[in-house]
Amino acid sequence: MMKMVAWSFLVLFYTHVLSAEPLINYETFTLKNGLQFILMPNKRAPIVSYTTWFKVGSADEVPGKTGLAHYLEHLMESALPEVQMGQFLEDFNTSQTHTNAFTSADYTYYYKMVTTDHLELLMRYEAGRMRGVAFNKDRFETEKNVILEERLMRIENEPLALFNEKFNHQFFTVHPYKNPILGWEKDIYALTFEDIKAFHKQWYHPNNAFIIISGDFDLQKVHLWAEKYYGDISSGPKVERNRPQEPLKKSKIDPIIIDHPRAAEFYFHQIYPLPNLKKDKYHELLALLLLSEFLDGDFEGSLYEILLHKEKLATSFASECLFYNFLDPWSFAIYATPLSNQKTTKIETIINERLNQIAKEGMRPEDLNRARQYVYNSLIMGLDDIYGKAVFVGTALSSGLTLSQINSLPQALEKITSADIQEVIKKYLTEDKAVIGILKKNASQPSPELKRP
Repeated sequence: MMKMVAWSFLVLFYTHVLSAEPLINYETFTLKNGLQFILMPNKRAPIVSYTTWFKVGSADEVPGKTGLAHYLEHLMESALPEVQMGQFLEDFNTSQTHTNAFTSADYTYYYKMVTTDHLELLMRYEAGRMRGVAFNKDRFETEKNVILEERLMRIENEPLALFNEKFNHQFFTVHPYKNPILGWEKDIYALTFEDIKAFHKQWYHPNNAFIIISGDFDLQKVHLWAEKYYGDISSGPKVERNRPQEPLKKSKIDPIIIDHPRAAEFYFHQIYPLPNLKKDKYHELLALLLLSEFLDGDFEGSLYEILLHKEKLATSFASECLFYNFLDPWSFAIYATPLSNQKTTKIETIINERLNQIAKEGMRPEDLNRARQYVYNSLIMGLDDIYGKAVFVGTALSSGLTLSQINSLPQALEKITSADIQEVIKKYLTEDKAVIGILKKNASQPSPELKRP
């Protein structure tokens, strides 16, 4: 979200020039084993961002085995198959090599940021990761304690994270998005060494992966190195994602209210479930995206302006159309930090009234144009960084979008009208569809003691 008006006008000056070009210049090729490479050259500095994406996440786990994707991320990242991490850094002759990994509900990616002269060596190491992992049972047991500690610190010890976990578990009835990415504690304890190896065998293959290289590199050399180091790896078994899908029609969910004695402040969610809009109703998704930009922007009549400045009911406000973050349908989300729990009912009323008003009257042309510009400008600035560009493209592809959809986004946004926004409010953001979540302080309860057996 961009609320720096002076900067936005500076970027806006260039918008017509930039929008004539594709958002992303890229080249792509696929090896015989199904592994796709997406190359995005940028010659500004002799560095390369190298991200390896596997099309598997926590939502691909089965009941009772939650946490497998994240667990495997730890085991695959703690040491590259051919060398220990210390040797990896020594070979790259620097302790400043950026390396990490990330697990989501729908994908897992591993990234390295290196100087251009180390790219071939990196591709050899990363091909080793895809070729196979020499799993170690002692390492498996060690990492289990690390993951349990991570869950303790990041979820159980954080009131807002715990609230989000409990909210999602009730918001979804059957879809595995109801489970946390880190896994449920009881499941983590129960996972076995054989579970890890079986999960890896099922999902981690070239035909279920793609690699994004962004930065300063020679295109022809990358083609040669890709074939040299990855070309002889077996494609692996055919991968099918058979997730239970959330029903489009289900009973109204009562407000989800969670007390937590360590909550620093009150927190308010208003979440609207959405169907899958990416294919047949892509324009509706873009209309929701522009509406979100307006609602929490510095516009006259936005909910941000009303709740924080006019009514002074909240200290923060945000809205979000989960546009490219998830493969399966999720939601349009509204968040606020009320000044007190007594303010939540009034905040809910104002949100509903303002949405109804926009549904009836539409958006002013100047506001809709500014929302378009803000979305576009935010994209341009985010794509300026080679790693940020790789993450954006990888996340979008993992969510089911295509490279052509990404590149045509400016033109697609231009086609969205006020009538489109009015229609999506009436269709998806009605009061009867909203699910309310409230995190509140409860001083009467002692702080829970978090222990590990």
